Amino acid sequence: CSRTLTRQLLSTGARSIQPFNCIHTTYPQKDESTAHGSLLAATKGMRVIPTRAQSGKEMLYGFIQDLCKQNIGVEASRYFPFALGMFTTIGACNVANLLPYVEMPTQIIGCTVAMSSTIIAGLTIKCVAKHKLDFASFFFPSGAPLVLAPLLVPIETISFFSRAISLGVRLGANLTAGHMIMHIIADFGAQMMASGTLGGGLGSVFCCAALVPITLLEMAVACIQAYVFCMLTTMYLKDAHELH
Repeated sequence: CSRTLTRQLLSTGARSIQPFNCIHTTYPQKDESTAHGSLLAATKGMRVIPTRAQSGKEMLYGFIQDLCKQNIGVEASRYFPFALGMFTTIGACNVANLLPYVEMPTQIIGCTVAMSSTIIAGLTIKCVAKHKLDFASFFFPSGAPLVLAPLLVPIETISFFSRAISLGVRLGANLTAGHMIMHIIADFGAQMMASGTLGGGLGSVFCCAALVPITLLEMAVACIQAYVFCMLTTMYLKDAHELH
């Protein structure tokens, strides 16, 4: 920074110095398509006295940062943009699924399994590249008797690679189950109203009233499932770094 200031003084004079950024960064240009650039873009308009929207951003930022520190450890800051983007994207898709005539990818089990399989495949490649042959320790716990190797190795292998399926199925199945319950209650209420009887009218009113708490519950489930997906992914990241 001092060298840059000296050059400006010598070349342009003290009065014509323009403000410049003295913060050292490995990203010379702010590209919003990258994780670093998107975080910089999200800080536009920040104030010393925060607004409600800014307070919400700061709470979300701190929440995901704490999650990364707890589950990843010293490498938390490195993977924080990835975890924040994953949580916000999945959470937004889950909540948008509650809107009528909207079907986001997180409601389709095939899409969620494809996403989780891609994540686990990437973590596996990263783990093999970092630890080489030590990666095999995943499939045989340290301290276990060698006699149990024929039994433990297949079990640990299935357990490791089943993460790719369980991570995605958990997300898609929980959302699909809740939406099916809402669809069944709404359809039942519509049929009772179409019956034209007094009992049918009362039953349809009861079904409509029951949809209110179920919708609130589904909104909570949408946020919780985004958190669970993000939490498990960060835990798998730590396993890839430390071979747990």
